[in-house]
Amino acid sequence: MNIKKMTFVMAVAAMATGTSFGAGFGIYEASARGNAMGGGLVGSTGDASANYYNPANLTECTNISVMVGISLINPFCDVKVDNIQRSKMNAGWFPPPHAYVAAPLTKDLVFGFGTYCEYGLGTKYDNSWPLKFDTTETTIEQFTFNPNIAYKITEDWSVAFGARMSYITFENYKSPIVGMHPLAGAVYGRSHLKGDDFNCGYMLATQYKITDDLSFGAVYRSRINHRVAGDFDLNTPAGMISGDADAKLTLPASVVMGLNYDITERFRGGVSVTWTEWSTVNHLDYNLPTGLITQELNWHDAWRVGFGFEYDFTGNFCGRIGYTYDCDPSAEAHGTTMLPPGDRHIVGFGIGYKFFDNWNIDLGYNFIMMESETRMVEGHKFQCDNSYSHIASLSVTYNF
Repeated sequence: MNIKKMTFVMAVAAMATGTSFGAGFGIYEASARGNAMGGGLVGSTGDASANYYNPANLTECTNISVMVGISLINPFCDVKVDNIQRSKMNAGWFPPPHAYVAAPLTKDLVFGFGTYCEYGLGTKYDNSWPLKFDTTETTIEQFTFNPNIAYKITEDWSVAFGARMSYITFENYKSPIVGMHPLAGAVYGRSHLKGDDFNCGYMLATQYKITDDLSFGAVYRSRINHRVAGDFDLNTPAGMISGDADAKLTLPASVVMGLNYDITERFRGGVSVTWTEWSTVNHLDYNLPTGLITQELNWHDAWRVGFGFEYDFTGNFCGRIGYTYDCDPSAEAHGTTMLPPGDRHIVGFGIGYKFFDNWNIDLGYNFIMMESETRMVEGHKFQCDNSYSHIASLSVTYNF
């Protein structure tokens, strides 16, 4: 294989691997209140963030409501390669935003709109670390634009339909091996790849009030098929090589179910269970000028379980707490350094305050602890210890 052909293969493989990586590929931080409560707002939401958690819950909104906010995510870990401490990964802070509108059209019909991030990742290592051929820096950002319509069929039963318009961007830096020197050994280049795509899916949702205090909710999100296309450049000892590349990526379908219960007038709780069809990224197809290449990943479907509680200390002030367990879908034999592997334990805290009758402000903090697991990356053992993330979130709501 000549250097130019090798370059195309490596560059597109980098894009495909980066745009399809594991547990942190899914982003579930959609509001400060929901973050603090472990996502336990599926059975009943009570505000405009129902556009994300369960659009059928929009029928609970009796006035026009607007929510805007942001979650700041900071992942980091200690990295081992072949059981030797090699590097630290600290990709900085990532700020996925969220914004929602709920607007009743009639007593039983409500329009909603949300924009938020469902997928994303960010990793950064030293340019000289041992697995620099796999990645040194990767960023994936995805934004969903989500109009919804919710209808109350009876006093106890609501349904909703929504469109999920997905825009995704990808950027990757790596130092692939571009040749071998008889004395110095491997010769490395430096590649930069960036691409994007836009496509649509849909969501179906329902809510049923079992009793006045107990509500059940369920949401189905469809697959979204992306073809991420971009440009890449590679610096080699022989000079610069540039070209086009693209890769297919299927964002997985998912099913979310949840219950919410008003324990007392001031004390409420919620639980949610999410199944995600991560097996849609079992393999990836890359289109190159030289032909089609397939990358095996062997991901499996995974579960996420969360619950939370909130308590009204006064009529204007409440506190929240929650926990989430999030399973990693990646396979041990098909690893990549794009994101640390491992199941995640997430603890959340938060407060909410109402002022001037129409305004609400919610603050949340989450701490993610990731279990240490090993993945094989081209014959090398890749392991992350002391893998943690901080998430600080803010949401502001105005009710007309």
